[in-house]
Amino acid sequence: MASQPLLSVVVPFYGVADYFEECLESIRTQTYDNLQVILVDDESPDHCIDIAEKFAAMDSRFQVLRQANAGPGPARNTGIAHAEGDLLAFADGDDIVPRRAYEFMAASLRRTGSSIAMGNARRFSRTSGVRQSWAHGRMCSKDATATHVLERPALTYDRMLWNKVYRRDFFDEFQYQFPAIRYEDWPVVLKSHLDALTVDVLKTPVYYWRERESGDSITQQVFAYDNLLDRIISAEMIFDLVERQGSPAVRAMTQRHLLEVDMIAIAQAFAVVPDEDIDPLLGLSQRFMSRLDPPRPEESRFTRLQYHALKAGDADLLRELAIFRDAGGLAGGTSVSRSRLKPWRWNLNYPGRTHRATPNNLYELPFTALKLQTLVTSARATSERLDIEATAQIGHLQAGDDDAVAVNLVNGITRIPLEVETFDTIDAFRGRSRVGLRFGVDLESLRGRHDLVWPLRFEVTRTSAGVTRTSPLTGAGAGSAQYPQGAFFGPSQFLQPGLTSGNVYCIHRVAFPTVVEVLEASDGAFVVRGTIAEPARNAAVVVVRPDGALTFPATLESGLDGIQHFTARLDPAVVLDGDSSDDPFLHTATRRVAMRTEFGDVDLTWPGYDADVEITQDGRRVALTRSRFGNATLTFGPLVPHVDSARQVGDDLLLEGTHLGLPVQEGLMWRLYLPDSDEHLDIPVAVDVDGSRWSSRTTLSSLLPDVDRPTQPGAPAADYSLFFQTQGYDTPAPIVPSALGALPIERLVAGRNVLVTSIAGSTRVQVR
Repeated sequence: MASQPLLSVVVPFYGVADYFEECLESIRTQTYDNLQVILVDDESPDHCIDIAEKFAAMDSRFQVLRQANAGPGPARNTGIAHAEGDLLAFADGDDIVPRRAYEFMAASLRRTGSSIAMGNARRFSRTSGVRQSWAHGRMCSKDATATHVLERPALTYDRMLWNKVYRRDFFDEFQYQFPAIRYEDWPVVLKSHLDALTVDVLKTPVYYWRERESGDSITQQVFAYDNLLDRIISAEMIFDLVERQGSPAVRAMTQRHLLEVDMIAIAQAFAVVPDEDIDPLLGLSQRFMSRLDPPRPEESRFTRLQYHALKAGDADLLRELAIFRDAGGLAGGTSVSRSRLKPWRWNLNYPGRTHRATPNNLYELPFTALKLQTLVTSARATSERLDIEATAQIGHLQAGDDDAVAVNLVNGITRIPLEVETFDTIDAFRGRSRVGLRFGVDLESLRGRHDLVWPLRFEVTRTSAGVTRTSPLTGAGAGSAQYPQGAFFGPSQFLQPGLTSGNVYCIHRVAFPTVVEVLEASDGAFVVRGTIAEPARNAAVVVVRPDGALTFPATLESGLDGIQHFTARLDPAVVLDGDSSDDPFLHTATRRVAMRTEFGDVDLTWPGYDADVEITQDGRRVALTRSRFGNATLTFGPLVPHVDSARQVGDDLLLEGTHLGLPVQEGLMWRLYLPDSDEHLDIPVAVDVDGSRWSSRTTLSSLLPDVDRPTQPGAPAADYSLFFQTQGYDTPAPIVPSALGALPIERLVAGRNVLVTSIAGSTRVQVR
């Protein structure tokens, strides 16, 4: 649009050919289209330049610059020198920009006159899906216009460049230049926060930040001396900056962030540094520690131990601590030992208790820190009974076979004891012990009661090593715990297990539900039939989109049962028309489906759900599925084979699904990513096809690794994802809620614990 100011987007690139086209396409298709996109080749060793030139040839808004390899900072400076826009933004070549990101940030600057507009960020990978970036979630939890880092010190955690749009005159006024080092972003970003007139903060995600399939390896990133030197140079710029311009609150917040991120990275380098590099590494770490404030009492004890070891320059202790952390020693909060002379004291089993550099009180764990930790791992309901499996373990303590365990159903202030069976399963220390609980609720016995206070909660009490703790049942693991079936509790009430907003696992009651009885695909449309508890004169099924609701009229009639019945027909072509995906990585969207009457909108409860109902429309899969709370919901996304059934047959895992006409017999495989790498091993899956369906059988023992390959401390020895790969596809095969109801599946195979589960909507097999 001619009325839009020109926005210059600078994209340096080096070694990102596998992801570069996806990044550039996300910029090319922005709704804010008055763009100048400057692609700076930092002498990339792969074929990135071919991709850049292809985009420049097909879109005149793109231009390509070349420079001798100097790093991302100088490449950005080169791009800035050629930028012509009134606004300025940056992107990295392996990331993705959501379609309306620049529109939202530019509009905010136009409304407020601020110097900078910044937004939220998501992290993503193919195996972990999409999740909130930790630092950005803290800063961008809510919208704030015309604010400032002096007003919101949490903005000091903002050390990335790419989730922003700058006014070019502001950028030029302060003559920002990026240093020729790694970690070049933060000194410029923090100084711009301090220099800005005001800053706009958007909670909307404006950037998708790719992470490695194997996760982030702190030690691999920093063990090289040059890398560590750049990190410390960047940190020294930050120290100097906050001393000059920062308020006490900004200084304190910056110090805390340097402790939590940079100090830990430096300390963990001692796990892998060669002996000949220890003295230079100690010299660099002393440079950093001379500027770092002592940690506050609320920081973790292990962080404080590493701080003291770095201050003392004790290389042996630093190596012990770093190896302990890398080996997963912090899993479960670390085990404890009871003092023989003072049995009321508990000591954390961290390395280094005999070292002079470490204060003894950092090893002492207060009795109050021993808290009960619970997690629902399975929940399955019928009309008569709700059966739950969970884990309950007192943090830091190893569960014993003779521990006392009790579970109560909490009804208001009344507690109803439930029968409990304990069993061995994976514990917080990533081993096996008797932390599993199995119990159930007889729904029939509750039906005659008139004193029930909804929602009904659960309370767990456990005694381990003489310590007794009581806690509500909280949290839900992957699988049936998050997608349990509900059950009718009389003709006008429906019970649905699940989490509250406070993360407490409860039995919820839905009074007078609008119920889906039949949902099917017929003649290219979805046909929904059901009942309305409260009689209405007019009704429609609505699909709620970001730009408003689509209305599909429903016909109403009274049945012989005296209940009002409805029928509605949803056209997927109408649903897709003018809509776009919410997620620029997965290219999927989820839309609420509701019944609208003169009394308002009501969710559609779908008690008979046993599989998605899907239609292929315009090269996309459109499906009616169920939400975690048991309601009908609509999703759409790319055509990818789905898993809709998972079950154990003897020692085998049987998976089934729909193939949507795609070549699943050649394309399905179990993929294992290797530690500290994007390299992977693929194990082909034998697939049978019958009509529109596919099935596969995997012997679980075939996935036991010859060599353990944990990608992170405490991670499984092997972690497989079911992938679909063919021309144009290399993606996890999604799993739908009908299959999640059968998960997790846990088995001991040849002495190894094998867990079939789901992460980020994909099928996983984890071996410990």
